[in-house]
Amino acid sequence: MHRLAHFEFDLPDAAFPFSRRLARENGWSHHFTLRVIEEYKRFLILCCDAGHPVTPSDHVDQAWHLHLCYTRSYWEDLCRDTLAKPIHHGPTKGGNSEDNKFTDWYQRTLTSYQKHFGQAPPDDIWPPSKQRFARRDFRRIDASSHLIISRKTLRTTAIASAATLALAGCTSAFVQADPSFLIILAIPALFIFGIVCLIKAVTGGSSKKLRSRRRNDNSSGCGGFWIGSCGSNNSNHNDNDSSGCSSSGCSSSSSGCGGGGCGGGGGD
Repeated sequence: MHRLAHFEFDLPDAAFPFSRRLARENGWSHHFTLRVIEEYKRFLILCCDAGHPVTPSDHVDQAWHLHLCYTRSYWEDLCRDTLAKPIHHGPTKGGNSEDNKFTDWYQRTLTSYQKHFGQAPPDDIWPPSKQRFARRDFRRIDASSHLIISRKTLRTTAIASAATLALAGCTSAFVQADPSFLIILAIPALFIFGIVCLIKAVTGGSSKKLRSRRRNDNSSGCGGFWIGSCGSNNSNHNDNDSSGCSSSGCSSSSSGCGGGGCGGGGGD
């Protein structure tokens, strides 16, 4: 795997290279993105050497997803010329059995990671299984036209507003201040509370049918790798700078790898 260690994802003449695209699409810092790419390389090593099906973390899976779109880089430079074997990626079929299967594979992947590399995988990129397969609802959002606020931020703001309002009320009663002072403080607090309630209604008020579908579809596996002989279909390849995905013609055999993001834990 010496050649994989020196594998370059960023083309020297690319104005918008792989690492910048990966960082932008996930809202990551450049430094964190480079760490994820290194962990993606380690995942590829486990795909080849672990001896059992392996499953990536969601962060690693995002790097895998994007790399698959650089078809020449993935199928020719990586699979054919570097690994000498194809690593296929396929979404989960959904359902409880898939959940259990990929959860088990992910745990085995974490164990093999420590054995193979002599250290535990970093928690911020490879979280524990319970966190890795927590129910999520990923959407593709254009941040230039939408304001994105985390639920944690909203909860913190609502609590702070309520505390400010309560403190203002106590202060007003203690000093016998003009009641209009309390009203002025209450307006922004009530406004924020209204926003919190609206967002909860929109995001948490899904129908039972939709929630049931999410439970079935949001299962834990994203892909499989099948190792076989790879004959690249050059007519299907896009340029390295391409963002459109296509596949190569590879004959394949056996075994699977799971993951999140594409079929489980996230969503394609």
